Amino acid sequence: MNDTTPRILPRAKWTTFCYLATWGYLLYGLGNATPYLRDDLRLSAFEAGLHASALALGILVAGVTADIVGRRVGPSRLLDLSVVYFAVAAALIIVAPALPVSLCGAFLLGLGGGTLTTQVNLQLSGFGRAQGRILLSQANAVAVIAAAVAPIAISLAASVLHAWRLAMLAPIVWVAVLTALRQREGGTSTVEHAPKATLPRSYWIVWLLLVLGVAIEFSFVYWGSTVVILRTGISTADATMLASLFVMGMFAVRVVIGSGVASGRSPLTLLAVGLVAAIAGATLTWISATPILSGLGLFLGGCGVSVQWPVGVTVAMHTAGEGQLQAAARATLGSGLAILIAPAMLGLAGDAFGVAAAWPIIIGFAVCSLGVVAVAHRVGAEAVSAG
Repeated sequence: MNDTTPRILPRAKWTTFCYLATWGYLLYGLGNATPYLRDDLRLSAFEAGLHASALALGILVAGVTADIVGRRVGPSRLLDLSVVYFAVAAALIIVAPALPVSLCGAFLLGLGGGTLTTQVNLQLSGFGRAQGRILLSQANAVAVIAAAVAPIAISLAASVLHAWRLAMLAPIVWVAVLTALRQREGGTSTVEHAPKATLPRSYWIVWLLLVLGVAIEFSFVYWGSTVVILRTGISTADATMLASLFVMGMFAVRVVIGSGVASGRSPLTLLAVGLVAAIAGATLTWISATPILSGLGLFLGGCGVSVQWPVGVTVAMHTAGEGQLQAAARATLGSGLAILIAPAMLGLAGDAFGVAAAWPIIIGFAVCSLGVVAVAHRVGAEAVSAG
Protein backbone atom coordinates (compact mmCIF):
# COMPACT_ATOMS: atom_id res chain seq x y z
CA MET A 1 0.00 0.00 0.00
CA ASN A 2 1.28 3.44 -0.88
CA ASP A 3 -0.13 6.79 -1.79
CA THR A 4 0.47 6.22 -5.51
CA THR A 5 -2.35 3.67 -5.49
CA PRO A 6 -5.15 4.73 -7.89
CA ARG A 7 -7.95 6.61 -6.26
CA ILE A 8 -11.28 4.88 -5.71
CA LEU A 9 -13.88 5.62 -8.37
CA PRO A 10 -16.57 8.08 -7.17
CA ARG A 11 -19.45 5.65 -7.77
CA ALA A 12 -17.71 2.83 -5.93
CA LYS A 13 -16.81 5.22 -3.12
CA TRP A 14 -20.38 6.35 -2.56
CA THR A 15 -21.68 2.78 -2.79
CA THR A 16 -19.33 1.82 0.02
CA PHE A 17 -20.32 4.91 2.00
CA CYS A 18 -24.00 4.01 1.66
CA TYR A 19 -23.40 0.52 3.00
CA LEU A 20 -21.59 1.92 6.04
CA ALA A 21 -24.36 4.50 6.53
CA THR A 22 -26.89 1.65 6.64
CA TRP A 23 -24.89 0.08 9.46
CA GLY A 24 -24.70 3.39 11.33
CA TYR A 25 -28.47 3.79 11.06
CA LEU A 26 -29.20 0.23 12.23
CA LEU A 27 -26.66 0.42 15.07
CA TYR A 28 -28.18 3.54 16.59
CA GLY A 29 -31.65 2.47 15.46
CA LEU A 30 -31.56 -0.64 17.62
CA GLY A 31 -30.68 1.44 20.67
CA ASN A 32 -33.61 3.76 20.06
CA ALA A 33 -35.95 0.87 19.20
CA THR A 34 -35.18 -1.00 22.41
CA PRO A 35 -37.65 0.98 24.58
CA TYR A 36 -40.41 0.12 22.10
CA LEU A 37 -39.38 -3.54 22.16
CA ARG A 38 -39.44 -3.38 25.95
CA ASP A 39 -43.03 -2.14 25.92
CA ASP A 40 -44.24 -4.47 23.18
CA LEU A 41 -42.66 -7.60 24.64
CA ARG A 42 -43.13 -6.55 28.29
CA LEU A 43 -39.45 -6.86 29.12
CA SER A 44 -37.59 -5.87 32.25
CA ALA A 45 -34.84 -3.28 32.07
CA PHE A 46 -32.25 -6.05 32.30
CA GLU A 47 -33.87 -8.02 29.47
CA ALA A 48 -34.07 -4.92 27.29
CA GLY A 49 -30.40 -4.21 27.95
CA LEU A 50 -29.47 -7.67 26.67
CA HIS A 51 -30.04 -6.41 23.12
CA ALA A 52 -26.93 -4.24 23.33
CA SER A 53 -24.95 -7.21 24.63
CA ALA A 54 -26.25 -9.45 21.84
CA LEU A 55 -25.29 -6.85 19.24
CA ALA A 56 -21.79 -6.52 20.69
CA LEU A 57 -21.46 -10.32 20.75
CA GLY A 58 -22.35 -10.40 17.05
CA ILE A 59 -19.60 -7.87 16.31
CA LEU A 60 -17.16 -10.01 18.30
CA VAL A 61 -18.04 -13.13 16.32
CA ALA A 62 -17.59 -11.19 13.07
CA GLY A 63 -14.16 -10.06 14.25
CA VAL A 64 -13.13 -13.69 14.80
CA THR A 65 -14.66 -15.22 11.67
CA ALA A 66 -14.73 -12.56 8.93
CA ASP A 67 -11.17 -13.22 7.77
CA ILE A 68 -11.82 -16.98 7.62
CA VAL A 69 -15.01 -16.47 5.62
CA GLY A 70 -13.34 -13.82 3.45
CA ARG A 71 -10.54 -16.18 2.44
CA ARG A 72 -13.08 -18.80 1.39
CA VAL A 73 -15.60 -16.70 -0.52
CA GLY A 74 -13.49 -13.64 -1.38
CA PRO A 75 -13.41 -10.36 0.56
CA SER A 76 -15.81 -8.64 -1.84
CA ARG A 77 -18.50 -11.20 -0.97
CA LEU A 78 -18.43 -10.02 2.63
CA LEU A 79 -20.63 -7.12 1.51
CA ASP A 80 -23.29 -9.49 0.18
CA LEU A 81 -23.07 -11.60 3.31
CA SER A 82 -23.56 -8.58 5.55
CA VAL A 83 -26.71 -7.63 3.60
CA VAL A 84 -28.14 -11.10 4.25
CA TYR A 85 -27.39 -10.75 7.96
CA PHE A 86 -29.01 -7.30 8.02
CA ALA A 87 -32.17 -8.51 6.28
CA VAL A 88 -32.68 -11.50 8.57
CA ALA A 89 -31.85 -9.39 11.64
CA ALA A 90 -34.37 -6.69 10.75
CA ALA A 91 -37.04 -9.30 10.02
CA LEU A 92 -36.52 -10.93 13.42
CA ILE A 93 -36.60 -7.60 15.26
CA ILE A 94 -39.68 -6.39 13.38
CA VAL A 95 -41.80 -9.54 13.90
CA ALA A 96 -40.31 -10.63 17.25
CA PRO A 97 -43.04 -12.21 19.41
CA ALA A 98 -40.68 -12.83 22.34
CA LEU A 99 -37.27 -11.94 23.75
CA PRO A 100 -35.26 -14.85 22.25
CA VAL A 101 -36.28 -13.83 18.73
CA SER A 102 -35.39 -10.15 19.17
CA LEU A 103 -32.06 -11.13 20.76
CA CYS A 104 -31.25 -13.31 17.73
CA GLY A 105 -32.06 -10.30 15.57
CA ALA A 106 -29.72 -8.08 17.59
CA PHE A 107 -26.95 -10.69 17.36
CA LEU A 108 -27.31 -11.01 13.58
CA LEU A 109 -27.36 -7.22 13.30
CA GLY A 110 -24.01 -7.06 15.06
CA LEU A 111 -22.69 -9.93 12.94
CA GLY A 112 -23.72 -8.09 9.78
CA GLY A 113 -22.27 -4.80 10.96
CA GLY A 114 -18.99 -6.39 12.00
CA THR A 115 -18.70 -8.23 8.68
CA LEU A 116 -19.45 -5.04 6.76
CA THR A 117 -16.98 -2.98 8.77
CA THR A 118 -14.26 -5.54 8.13
CA GLN A 119 -14.80 -5.34 4.38
CA VAL A 120 -15.00 -1.54 4.34
CA ASN A 121 -11.80 -1.17 6.36
CA LEU A 122 -10.07 -3.60 4.03
CA GLN A 123 -11.27 -1.87 0.87
CA LEU A 124 -10.73 1.77 1.81
CA SER A 125 -7.39 1.22 3.53
CA GLY A 126 -6.14 -0.30 0.29
CA PHE A 127 -5.93 3.13 -1.35
CA GLY A 128 -2.78 4.26 0.43
CA ARG A 129 -2.17 5.71 3.86
CA ALA A 130 -3.22 9.32 3.38
CA GLN A 131 -5.95 8.53 0.87
CA GLY A 132 -7.26 5.67 3.02
CA ARG A 133 -7.42 7.98 6.04
CA ILE A 134 -9.42 10.52 4.04
CA LEU A 135 -11.81 7.90 2.65
CA LEU A 136 -12.41 6.26 6.03
CA SER A 137 -13.05 9.66 7.61
CA GLN A 138 -15.53 10.53 4.86
CA ALA A 139 -17.26 7.16 5.16
CA ASN A 140 -17.57 7.45 8.92
CA ALA A 141 -18.87 11.03 8.62
CA VAL A 142 -21.67 9.75 6.36
CA ALA A 143 -22.34 6.94 8.86
CA VAL A 144 -22.63 9.50 11.68
CA ILE A 145 -25.28 11.39 9.71
CA ALA A 146 -27.26 8.19 9.22
CA ALA A 147 -26.89 7.35 12.91
CA ALA A 148 -28.28 10.78 13.82
CA VAL A 149 -31.27 10.23 11.51
CA ALA A 150 -32.19 6.89 13.13
CA PRO A 151 -33.76 8.17 16.40
CA ILE A 152 -35.69 10.84 14.49
CA ALA A 153 -37.04 8.29 12.01
CA ILE A 154 -38.05 5.84 14.72
CA SER A 155 -39.70 8.57 16.79
CA LEU A 156 -41.68 9.85 13.77
CA ALA A 157 -42.69 6.34 12.71
CA ALA A 158 -43.92 5.65 16.23
CA SER A 159 -45.78 8.94 16.77
CA VAL A 160 -47.16 9.60 13.28
CA LEU A 161 -47.59 6.14 11.77
CA HIS A 162 -47.93 4.24 15.06
CA ALA A 163 -45.53 1.67 13.59
CA TRP A 164 -41.97 2.15 14.79
CA ARG A 165 -40.95 -1.08 13.04
CA LEU A 166 -41.27 0.61 9.65
CA ALA A 167 -38.24 2.72 10.52
CA MET A 168 -36.19 -0.48 10.93
CA LEU A 169 -37.49 -1.88 7.64
CA ALA A 170 -36.63 1.14 5.48
CA PRO A 171 -32.81 0.72 5.50
CA ILE A 172 -33.15 -2.95 4.55
CA VAL A 173 -35.17 -2.06 1.47
CA TRP A 174 -32.59 0.59 0.62
CA VAL A 175 -29.57 -1.69 1.00
CA ALA A 176 -31.27 -4.45 -1.02
CA VAL A 177 -31.74 -2.02 -3.92
CA LEU A 178 -28.15 -0.82 -3.51
CA THR A 179 -26.86 -4.40 -3.66
CA ALA A 180 -28.88 -5.18 -6.78
CA LEU A 181 -27.45 -2.10 -8.52
CA ARG A 182 -23.91 -2.93 -7.41
CA GLN A 183 -24.13 -6.49 -8.72
CA ARG A 184 -25.60 -5.34 -12.04
CA GLU A 185 -22.68 -2.94 -12.50
CA GLY A 186 -20.06 -5.54 -11.62
CA GLY A 187 -19.52 -4.69 -7.96
CA THR A 188 -16.91 -2.48 -6.32
CA SER A 189 -13.17 -2.88 -6.48
CA THR A 190 -11.54 -4.52 -3.49
CA VAL A 191 -8.56 -6.57 -2.41
CA GLU A 192 -9.10 -10.16 -3.53
CA HIS A 193 -5.71 -11.58 -2.56
CA ALA A 194 -6.06 -12.40 1.12
CA PRO A 195 -3.25 -14.66 2.36
CA LYS A 196 -3.08 -15.74 5.97
CA ALA A 197 -0.27 -14.00 7.82
CA THR A 198 0.95 -13.30 11.35
CA LEU A 199 0.19 -9.78 12.51
CA PRO A 200 3.24 -7.91 13.86
CA ARG A 201 3.63 -6.41 17.32
CA SER A 202 3.21 -2.90 15.91
CA TYR A 203 -0.29 -3.84 14.72
CA TRP A 204 -1.38 -4.93 18.19
CA ILE A 205 -0.09 -1.69 19.70
CA VAL A 206 -2.35 0.28 17.37
CA TRP A 207 -5.13 -2.26 17.91
CA LEU A 208 -5.11 -1.36 21.60
CA LEU A 209 -5.52 2.30 20.60
CA LEU A 210 -8.60 1.32 18.57
CA VAL A 211 -10.12 -0.58 21.49
CA LEU A 212 -9.59 2.31 23.90
CA GLY A 213 -10.94 4.82 21.36
CA VAL A 214 -14.16 2.85 20.87
CA ALA A 215 -14.45 2.41 24.64
CA ILE A 216 -14.33 6.19 25.09
CA GLU A 217 -16.86 6.76 22.31
CA PHE A 218 -19.51 4.34 23.57
CA SER A 219 -19.04 5.38 27.19
CA PHE A 220 -19.95 8.90 26.08
CA VAL A 221 -22.88 7.56 24.03
CA TYR A 222 -24.35 5.42 26.82
CA TRP A 223 -23.67 7.60 29.87
CA GLY A 224 -23.06 11.16 28.68
CA SER A 225 -26.66 12.37 29.02
CA THR A 226 -26.98 10.70 32.44
CA VAL A 227 -23.97 12.60 33.79
CA VAL A 228 -25.34 15.85 32.40
CA ILE A 229 -28.67 15.24 34.17
CA LEU A 230 -26.92 14.51 37.47
CA ARG A 231 -24.59 17.51 37.26
CA THR A 232 -27.01 20.14 35.91
CA GLY A 233 -30.44 18.91 37.00
CA ILE A 234 -32.00 19.41 33.55
CA SER A 235 -34.70 17.11 32.17
CA THR A 236 -34.01 13.86 30.36
CA ALA A 237 -35.35 15.33 27.11
CA ASP A 238 -33.05 18.36 27.36
CA ALA A 239 -30.06 16.19 28.22
CA THR A 240 -30.78 13.97 25.22
CA MET A 241 -30.81 17.04 23.00
CA LEU A 242 -27.47 18.15 24.44
CA ALA A 243 -26.05 14.69 23.81
CA SER A 244 -26.55 15.27 20.08
CA LEU A 245 -23.65 17.76 20.32
CA PHE A 246 -21.35 14.77 20.83
CA VAL A 247 -22.44 13.38 17.45
CA MET A 248 -22.08 16.84 15.89
CA GLY A 249 -18.49 17.04 17.16
CA MET A 250 -17.71 13.65 15.64
CA PHE A 251 -19.21 14.66 12.32
CA ALA A 252 -17.45 18.04 12.17
CA VAL A 253 -13.95 16.66 12.68
CA ARG A 254 -14.46 13.71 10.33
CA VAL A 255 -15.53 16.15 7.63
CA VAL A 256 -12.35 18.17 8.23
CA ILE A 257 -10.12 15.09 8.10
CA GLY A 258 -12.05 13.78 5.11
CA SER A 259 -11.36 17.01 3.24
CA GLY A 260 -7.66 16.21 3.38
CA VAL A 261 -6.74 19.20 5.56
CA ALA A 262 -4.69 17.01 7.92
CA SER A 263 -3.35 14.58 5.31
CA GLY A 264 0.23 15.74 5.87
CA ARG A 265 0.13 15.28 9.64
CA SER A 266 1.56 12.30 11.49
CA PRO A 267 -1.31 9.94 12.35
CA LEU A 268 -0.01 9.39 15.87
CA THR A 269 0.03 13.15 16.39
CA LEU A 270 -3.60 13.34 15.22
CA LEU A 271 -4.53 10.55 17.63
CA ALA A 272 -2.78 12.30 20.53
CA VAL A 273 -4.47 15.64 19.81
CA GLY A 274 -7.82 13.87 19.63
CA LEU A 275 -7.21 12.19 22.97
CA VAL A 276 -6.34 15.50 24.62
CA ALA A 277 -9.62 16.93 23.29
CA ALA A 278 -11.49 13.87 24.58
CA ILE A 279 -9.94 14.33 28.05
CA ALA A 280 -10.87 18.02 28.04
CA GLY A 281 -14.42 17.22 26.94
CA ALA A 282 -14.91 14.44 29.49
CA THR A 283 -13.52 16.62 32.27
CA LEU A 284 -15.72 19.59 31.36
CA THR A 285 -18.80 17.36 31.17
CA TRP A 286 -17.95 15.95 34.60
CA ILE A 287 -17.33 19.19 36.48
CA SER A 288 -19.88 21.43 34.73
CA ALA A 289 -23.01 22.57 36.56
CA THR A 290 -24.50 24.44 33.60
CA PRO A 291 -26.01 23.05 30.37
CA ILE A 292 -23.91 25.33 28.16
CA LEU A 293 -20.61 24.05 29.54
CA SER A 294 -21.91 20.48 29.55
CA GLY A 295 -22.83 20.83 25.89
CA LEU A 296 -19.38 22.20 25.14
CA GLY A 297 -17.82 19.25 26.95
CA LEU A 298 -19.86 16.76 24.93
CA PHE A 299 -18.96 18.53 21.68
CA LEU A 300 -15.24 18.49 22.55
CA GLY A 301 -15.53 14.83 23.47
CA GLY A 302 -17.07 14.07 20.09
CA CYS A 303 -14.33 16.01 18.32
CA GLY A 304 -11.64 14.03 20.11
CA VAL A 305 -13.24 10.63 19.70
CA SER A 306 -13.93 11.17 16.00
CA VAL A 307 -10.24 10.90 15.13
CA GLN A 308 -9.56 7.59 16.83
CA TRP A 309 -11.29 5.07 14.54
CA PRO A 310 -10.60 6.30 10.97
CA VAL A 311 -7.03 7.37 11.67
CA GLY A 312 -6.30 4.38 13.90
CA VAL A 313 -7.60 1.87 11.36
CA THR A 314 -5.45 3.24 8.55
CA VAL A 315 -2.35 3.07 10.76
CA ALA A 316 -3.24 -0.45 11.93
CA MET A 317 -3.83 -1.68 8.38
CA HIS A 318 -0.54 -0.16 7.26
CA THR A 319 1.37 -2.14 9.89
CA ALA A 320 -0.26 -5.44 8.89
CA GLY A 321 1.77 -6.22 5.78
CA GLU A 322 0.22 -9.17 3.93
CA GLY A 323 -2.32 -9.79 6.69
CA GLN A 324 -4.79 -7.15 5.55
CA LEU A 325 -7.92 -9.27 5.94
CA GLN A 326 -6.89 -10.49 9.39
CA ALA A 327 -6.06 -6.93 10.42
CA ALA A 328 -9.48 -5.64 9.34
CA ALA A 329 -11.26 -8.49 11.12
CA ARG A 330 -9.31 -8.06 14.36
CA ALA A 331 -10.05 -4.33 14.33
CA THR A 332 -13.73 -5.30 14.25
CA LEU A 333 -13.12 -7.71 17.12
CA GLY A 334 -11.57 -4.89 19.13
CA SER A 335 -14.55 -2.61 18.58
CA GLY A 336 -16.91 -5.37 19.70
CA LEU A 337 -14.92 -5.94 22.87
CA ALA A 338 -14.97 -2.23 23.67
CA ILE A 339 -18.72 -1.91 23.05
CA LEU A 340 -19.41 -4.98 25.18
CA ILE A 341 -17.18 -4.11 28.14
CA ALA A 342 -16.74 -0.34 28.50
CA PRO A 343 -20.37 0.85 29.01
CA ALA A 344 -21.02 -2.12 31.31
CA MET A 345 -17.91 -1.25 33.33
CA LEU A 346 -19.20 2.28 33.84
CA GLY A 347 -22.62 0.88 34.71
CA LEU A 348 -21.22 -1.44 37.37
CA ALA A 349 -19.08 1.35 38.82
CA GLY A 350 -22.11 3.64 38.69
CA ASP A 351 -24.18 1.15 40.68
CA ALA A 352 -21.43 0.98 43.29
CA PHE A 353 -20.37 4.62 43.53
CA GLY A 354 -22.80 6.64 41.41
CA VAL A 355 -22.57 7.40 37.70
CA ALA A 356 -21.00 10.82 38.21
CA ALA A 357 -18.30 9.33 40.45
CA ALA A 358 -17.63 6.61 37.85
CA TRP A 359 -17.33 9.05 34.94
CA PRO A 360 -13.53 9.61 35.39
CA ILE A 361 -13.09 6.05 34.10
CA ILE A 362 -13.48 7.60 30.63
CA ILE A 363 -10.64 10.00 31.39
CA GLY A 364 -8.63 7.00 32.49
CA PHE A 365 -9.25 5.28 29.14
CA ALA A 366 -7.97 8.37 27.33
CA VAL A 367 -4.89 8.73 29.54
CA CYS A 368 -4.04 5.06 28.98
CA SER A 369 -4.48 5.61 25.26
CA LEU A 370 -2.02 8.53 25.35
CA GLY A 371 0.42 6.17 27.01
CA VAL A 372 -0.05 3.67 24.19
CA VAL A 373 0.60 6.44 21.64
CA ALA A 374 3.90 7.14 23.39
CA VAL A 375 4.78 3.43 23.25
CA ALA A 376 3.84 3.35 19.56
CA HIS A 377 6.31 6.16 18.88
CA ARG A 378 9.09 4.24 20.60
CA VAL A 379 8.35 0.61 19.71
CA GLY A 380 6.41 0.83 16.45
CA ALA A 381 9.25 2.52 14.57
CA GLU A 382 8.57 3.55 10.98
CA ALA A 383 5.75 1.07 10.39
CA VAL A 384 3.56 2.82 12.94
CA SER A 385 4.72 6.41 12.73
CA ALA A 386 4.58 6.70 8.94
CA GLY A 387 1.80 9.01 7.87
